[in-house]
Amino acid sequence: MADVAGKQRVTVLGGGAGGLELAVGLSRRHDLDVTLVDRVSTHLWKPRLHEFAAGTVNSSLAEMSFYTLAGMHGFRFEQGDVETIDRAAKTIRLAEMRDANDHFVTTGRSLAYDACVVALGGLTATFDTEGVAEHAIRLDEKSDAEEFRDLFIAMMIHARVSREPAHVVIVGSGATGTELAAHLRLSEQAFAHERGSDEMRPLLKLTILEAAPQLMPGADDGLRKSVSDRLDQLDIVVRTNAAVDRVGASEIRIKTGEVFPADVTVWAAGLTGHPRLKQLADFEIDKKGRIVVDDRLRSSIDPAIFVIGDAASFTPEGAEAPLPPTAQCASQQADYLVSALPELLAGGTPKPFVYNDRGRLLSLGGAGSVGLVGFLRKNDFLVEGRFATAAYHGLQRRHQWSVLGPLRGSVAILADMISPTAGPALKLHG
Repeated sequence: MADVAGKQRVTVLGGGAGGLELAVGLSRRHDLDVTLVDRVSTHLWKPRLHEFAAGTVNSSLAEMSFYTLAGMHGFRFEQGDVETIDRAAKTIRLAEMRDANDHFVTTGRSLAYDACVVALGGLTATFDTEGVAEHAIRLDEKSDAEEFRDLFIAMMIHARVSREPAHVVIVGSGATGTELAAHLRLSEQAFAHERGSDEMRPLLKLTILEAAPQLMPGADDGLRKSVSDRLDQLDIVVRTNAAVDRVGASEIRIKTGEVFPADVTVWAAGLTGHPRLKQLADFEIDKKGRIVVDDRLRSSIDPAIFVIGDAASFTPEGAEAPLPPTAQCASQQADYLVSALPELLAGGTPKPFVYNDRGRLLSLGGAGSVGLVGFLRKNDFLVEGRFATAAYHGLQRRHQWSVLGPLRGSVAILADMISPTAGPALKLHG
């Protein structure tokens, strides 16, 4: 069924990396009526959220208004919280909307669709650990990064005045945890007591706690060694086999009974599907709370509903586990659906989705960038230095080009490159 203009209605739920790229790509087709839904009004490049939190990059450079992008590309943007999907009626229910002061804005709304794409992302898993919800910060969205940045500035000012170092403990040694620690060490320089002193008093003690026996579980040994060396260079303490038992207001206790002081705790212990996914409809959900999809990214219970990004659980043929929740994966899935979804709506049978792992890269602040890059289908190779830094930023550059176009994308990239916030950019005021 199509709308009154004869166009097939495609609704994308979630404006993250994959959802926004998909909406922009589909809007180029004249036979589709595309709607993007998101709870907030602006898009933020989430892979750099730890840098916004640490203050080493300005979030305004990576934020884009959904309303502006909708007008630019010709899709419709609906701001609101998704409540449920009525699969029989092919409608999506959005919740009643209220403003920041809890004032009523509008009643709930219903959106009709011919095809729906769920791209609501994921959240950091708590594993039901005591005290996480009350005392830890999870970097899932911009407001979390802003909260952490305010706390970090206050801590560092106190440390500078009291000459007692602040303690930040990061739980989880994946990309978010290791990159955040490195960028916090870079930001520490902005609060130095005696600039130019050869013996600057440390203002910040950084600890990473990892429950697994090794740093960065699942990573290549070469990459793990390189990251470990850089963290050691930055005087960041890493403790493995350190499963957390309880998070308190000023300390963390691990299961061995050892206690770590913590002025701020950041919980970065891996992603699960957004809790809302279980409430949307009667989807098949995997053990990490993600919706199971087939090799065309269709939900296992409804071929009219597709799922991409952190919300999707897709296990390639012969693989032992689903694809990782990364922006790289979400972007490739969006690219695939830009052509495959219209073909499916027309009754065709597109080729299956195939994921091409292009590597894993980390930005470690003052210790540089490092990672693994796939090359011509051969084994990944370790990259460091300027090449790694360029590759690290390459995915975001591609994203900016994809959603802004060559001209506007180039302007955004240039603004990012010449930004004064490329170093320890935290401000003490203003």
